[in-house]
Amino acid sequence: MKTHKIRNSGIAVLFVALIAAAVTVSESRTDRQILMSGVISPHRGDVTEKKIISGNLSPIREIEVKSAIPGILETYYVQIGDKIGKGDRIAKIKILSEPSQIENAKMNLKTAQIVYEKNRLDYERDRNLYEKGVITATEYEESAKNHAVGKEQYEYAKNQLHLLVEGYIPSSDISNVVIATADGTVTDLPPEEGTPVVERNNFRDGTTIALIARLDSFLFKGKVIESDVLALKKGMKLTVMPSSMEGFTAEATVRKISPRGYPEQGIMKYDIEASFTLPDSVMIYSGFNASAEFVMNERKDVLLLPESCLRFRNDSVFVEVVRDGKPETIQIETGVSDDLNIEIVGGISENDRVRK
Repeated sequence: MKTHKIRNSGIAVLFVALIAAAVTVSESRTDRQILMSGVISPHRGDVTEKKIISGNLSPIREIEVKSAIPGILETYYVQIGDKIGKGDRIAKIKILSEPSQIENAKMNLKTAQIVYEKNRLDYERDRNLYEKGVITATEYEESAKNHAVGKEQYEYAKNQLHLLVEGYIPSSDISNVVIATADGTVTDLPPEEGTPVVERNNFRDGTTIALIARLDSFLFKGKVIESDVLALKKGMKLTVMPSSMEGFTAEATVRKISPRGYPEQGIMKYDIEASFTLPDSVMIYSGFNASAEFVMNERKDVLLLPESCLRFRNDSVFVEVVRDGKPETIQIETGVSDDLNIEIVGGISENDRVRK
């Protein structure tokens, strides 16, 4: 009886040991499966680091049209958005002539006419005398000079009176009608009708009557920080994306990088410009907000790993690698990133298994 009890006790102990071993193996296998289920291998591929610049769009060529005479802006012949050609009428200027100015102009014209007629008669007489050898060449040349000066003064007096009375000079471009100096689209008409107008001359710019721009060629104007400006070069290509035109992009060429920066909120920034043309089917307005994308760095056929696998400690980068069924923390060296994948320069190989 006693022997039977001992035998049964031994069997029970053996059974418990077998169950415990099976549980241990099962748990070990489960732990290994869990460990290996979140593992990824580095892969080879291409990676491109890009930067985004914010800015706005403006016509590459915008011309200010001004008046050659002072007065009051009487009426516009165009509206903002109209397409016009060189020589088309834009506005009419009303000349404010006082009666005394007109009377003075009439008197100046009459005086100039008297002087001109006298000089003309003297010139014709002296020419005949010179041809007969009665007077010297010097006397004849003096008479011819006086005749030419008198004629110019007479024409000037006529033009001044015509300008005061009629608003334009027939023999010149000076007129009270402002015309377009180039083909394009009217983008702005700054002064309102009835506004005083200052003429353009050598001493002042004068009042801008209209702005004319060609809306088929645009500039992207943006600002970049000092760490990005070194990556830009004249002639580099940018992809311009107007904020209000989803799906539309244009390829622009960098044509200006300001060598002088200015501080903005404690950060040095530099102005850049990139030009591009538009197809006839696309319309962009001056001042549109836009962003431009350019390539900072690019690597071909390199070892890549998702950035989600990285662990950071101080200034170092680590990953957790599974080796011989056990996790191991490895410091790695990284390169170019596109915010999804990052280049692995050193620390692990293509055969390693990295935990996500």
